[in-house]
Amino acid sequence: MSDTALVAVVVAAVAGLLAGGAWAAGRGRGRERQRPGFRSSPHYTEGLHCLATGQLEAAIHELAKVLRDHPDAVEVQQVLSHLYREVGKVERAIEIHRGLLARQDLTRAERAHAQASLGTDYRKAGFLDRAGQAYAQALEVDPGNLHALAGQQKLHEEQRQWREAYEIQTRIARMRKSEDGLVLGFLQVEMGREALRAGRRDAAEEAFRTALSLDRRVFPAHLGLAGLWLEKEPRRAAQVLEGAIADAPERAYLAFSDLQKAYSACAEPSRFAALCERLVGQDPRDWRARLALARHLRSEGRTGEALGLLLRALEANPHVLLVHLEVWRTLRALGALGPEEQCYVATVEESALYVDPHICTVCRYRADDMLWRCPHCHEWNTFVEERVGPAAGTSRLAEPPRERGEPGVGLPAPGRR
Repeated sequence: MSDTALVAVVVAAVAGLLAGGAWAAGRGRGRERQRPGFRSSPHYTEGLHCLATGQLEAAIHELAKVLRDHPDAVEVQQVLSHLYREVGKVERAIEIHRGLLARQDLTRAERAHAQASLGTDYRKAGFLDRAGQAYAQALEVDPGNLHALAGQQKLHEEQRQWREAYEIQTRIARMRKSEDGLVLGFLQVEMGREALRAGRRDAAEEAFRTALSLDRRVFPAHLGLAGLWLEKEPRRAAQVLEGAIADAPERAYLAFSDLQKAYSACAEPSRFAALCERLVGQDPRDWRARLALARHLRSEGRTGEALGLLLRALEANPHVLLVHLEVWRTLRALGALGPEEQCYVATVEESALYVDPHICTVCRYRADDMLWRCPHCHEWNTFVEERVGPAAGTSRLAEPPRERGEPGVGLPAPGRR
């Protein structure tokens, strides 16, 4: 499992234990429940050690022994159920939570937490109706239960009920007194896209603008606004996209296609080349800007310069198939294989190729395209480009011949620093 997922499990475990202590302390004096001293069990200590070192199956094995000797240890049952769910044994987690809810000695907070956890079990198992009922029952017991509210919010997202998800996320932000503008902004974008599909352009524009008012980093809101104006007001669309790149330059490549269309419609195609050169100047490892500029130059017949840019892009990230595909097209346009092309062939032989790799920074889920919401951990705006550089000392593109021409204005030739 990933480091982030492990940390999440450990945090859940500790939170469960702390919450259990708080629940016990909160009971009245005459009704205070003295639970067994499971913390003195060597299996409990060994279970926490296994949990902290990522040995989830071993942790389950040890904590199950604790429950055998201390069957009333609610805190251990909660942690164990989280572990079962994490390793894919959702039916065991459901069994534990049903057993907890059958008890008559739970506090109000314990019952709400167990009910909400049961809802999460159902949601992970794909029983969405049952999950909704479980979350609703948890909120009947404790209307302010954040676990249940967060589960409801995720459930609405999975069912593409964006407005309901937005309302609950707003409520959660108020209760936590936190700034959730980024997530709320992405939910507004989904509402805008839904309105656009229904032909309600004004509602879509309002949603995109609301998203940007919540957080300027919500890049698809910029794209959505530009898309509304691209055909009739290309200059206005270009301004929106330039602002988006200024706010989030690492996402600039997502606006390249629309920017090229906007600049062409304004009869200013040279602005695109200038933009790409500026981006490369800001980040010499920006292979996407080099790729876009190479395509632009090749369309103008400047294939030698395009090849120089592509070789520098390969030097920065030789494992991306998109660059290789463009090199093949450029080589075809040149009509011959020279020393530079031979360097390229050697690099291909040493490279593992990916189409267009992106990775979720939360759960490490990989995709061949940019996703705004991770399909695995369901978090927003967590995907970034995965850069796998060449092994040290193995790049054969360091000093390719230069007789085929220099790259675009202001860019260093391949291999020069």
